Amino acid sequence: MHRPIPSPKLVISPIIPVEQLSASPPADLRQIFVNAFLTARELQPNSVRSYQQDLQQFMDYCDRLWNSVSQRQVIGFKTYLIDDRQLSKNTVRRVLQTLKSFYRWMSLSGHVTNDPTKGVQLPEAEEGESQELSDVEVEQIYQAVQESKFPERDRAIVTALLHGLRGEEVSNLNVGDYQTQMVEGYASKQLHIREAKSDSTGWVMLFEEGIADFEAYFAWYSEQLGRLLEADDPMFLSYSNRTKKQRQRLTYWGIREIMRSIKKQTGIDLHSHRGRHTYATNLLIKYGLGEGEAMKLTRHRDRRSFKRYTNKKEIYAAQVAVLKASSQLPS
Repeated sequence: MHRPIPSPKLVISPIIPVEQLSASPPADLRQIFVNAFLTARELQPNSVRSYQQDLQQFMDYCDRLWNSVSQRQVIGFKTYLIDDRQLSKNTVRRVLQTLKSFYRWMSLSGHVTNDPTKGVQLPEAEEGESQELSDVEVEQIYQAVQESKFPERDRAIVTALLHGLRGEEVSNLNVGDYQTQMVEGYASKQLHIREAKSDSTGWVMLFEEGIADFEAYFAWYSEQLGRLLEADDPMFLSYSNRTKKQRQRLTYWGIREIMRSIKKQTGIDLHSHRGRHTYATNLLIKYGLGEGEAMKLTRHRDRRSFKRYTNKKEIYAAQVAVLKASSQLPS
């Protein structure tokens, strides 16, 4: 038996205004351009995450296609970050700088004809404070490291951080990056920073105690591998249960876990960047270097970001002058 064929019905879909089509793009469509931007910049993994988070904040705030965003919406976003999110001026400044950088690339690449971030003023930068560790805190950290599962490795990591290396730079080191450089006829042991934020590559001179820490670590490391170390061996390996068989390179997040463990053990508010703060401050105060010399050794390029350390030096010098003038310190 043949079933009767139903009569066709005309179904009218709701009409979507053209402006709505351009105002509500799928999230992945906008992300395609973000991915291309991040790839073009050749950023370090941490910077990629930071840029992605900054741009995601704008995508969450404004749902328009990149080529239909207006300056008014960028200004509204700035107001939202300051008034609603109550973020610091430095954070708002960083997010807007990321957005400006992204639109500059979009414009140069021909993806947009108008840059809506032009003319949008950045908040004035607030001077940060140096968060250097005291000598007592450094000693407590080294004592805590001695009680870790891998004291030789963790001590060398702490030593690298206290020589001004960023956490990701420590993770990227290979054994061959520990080299001898001749300085005024002296064989100086140094770490070669091949990959770094803002292309701040270079050499880091190790102090005598740091050399001893690395030499002891290499002896232990070679024993663990059961062979001589090779130049392309990762400087630091992870020995967690998840990667024990593979013995993979210790990641930035692994270094964060080590810092978190020391923080829990000592009560010191510790993160990897505090070592960099300590190194920069010590260069200026303990070793008496000038600003330019210290910036070279810390591989800083922006005097504004380095100002926190010169401020600390000026405060210290003023305090010493007062103590001497009041006869509390010998002249």
